[in-house]
Amino acid sequence: MKYISCIHLEHGITFFSNSVQICCISSHPGGGNIVQINNYKGELINWDELFKSRRVIRDNLKKGIIPDKCSECYYLKEQDWNDDDYIDEVLIGHFTHCNCNCIYCYTEKDKNFFNNNKTYNILPVIKDMIEKGVLSKKSTITFGGGEPTILNEFEELVNLLLDYDVYNIRIHSDGIKYSPAIEKGLKLGKITLITSVDSSSKKLYEKIKHVPCFDKVWKNLANYAKAKNGLIRTKYVLIPGINDDINEVKNWMKKTYESGIRHIAFDIEDNWFKENRNNIPQYIYVIFDFVYKSYPQYKIESCELYERASNLKIDREIKHNSKC
Repeated sequence: MKYISCIHLEHGITFFSNSVQICCISSHPGGGNIVQINNYKGELINWDELFKSRRVIRDNLKKGIIPDKCSECYYLKEQDWNDDDYIDEVLIGHFTHCNCNCIYCYTEKDKNFFNNNKTYNILPVIKDMIEKGVLSKKSTITFGGGEPTILNEFEELVNLLLDYDVYNIRIHSDGIKYSPAIEKGLKLGKITLITSVDSSSKKLYEKIKHVPCFDKVWKNLANYAKAKNGLIRTKYVLIPGINDDINEVKNWMKKTYESGIRHIAFDIEDNWFKENRNNIPQYIYVIFDFVYKSYPQYKIESCELYERASNLKIDREIKHNSKC
């Protein structure tokens, strides 16, 4: 049946430190964060109950009733949806510990709390999903965080997913700790690795990250890049007033290519974007246009726009079309 919905509402699940939600998308006016299980600490899930509550949402969508929290989300689209009960969009973001200290991270407001926040084990839950046939092999599994490579169960978890033959595993890692499981998944062509470097110079990197790991990260990325089958993206989170220098952006793309990497990602710092969405300075558009239109000049093959950057692009198109 054709109706307005999205991949997350239909078949998504997100594991946070104290809840299970449908997705993590939050920059749209509705704000997202539809919670399905509160006060969650890694218990095995009653999938019949979860899918029952999901069918209530789906039945409303078929009637044209969109959840308030999904209002104006760019993921919404009208199409024929498969309304079987399974999961094929998973975000693993239940951990907040990190070996980096990015100034724009949500944990910056209380680093001591988040770095000592007790993390539950997700491995038994993923095993249960596989054993009960809940998790599709066609799933996109995304690791957020926190830094996933410092999880005690990370290597075993990634190897479990690789052995189950999930072929689209997206891992957001700061690149400080080298992971044999990531290397293996890249060689198999089943992993996409995204590393936010946000700079091309050691001085700026350390200003943003607060760790002296610039050379180590780029060395690790270059080693990962030797695995030719997987996909690696260096990511640039634009932080107005910090790294909004077009020369820094140019040099980031040059350094990406020199490291053997052919793909990039671009985004805008979350809090700044939400506060300034309706009043974006022109120079931000200039940098955005440069990245989005000029990356082939630096022998980069693709540029992925993340949530805020995608919203910026869509907002701009809406404004342009409204003037036509």
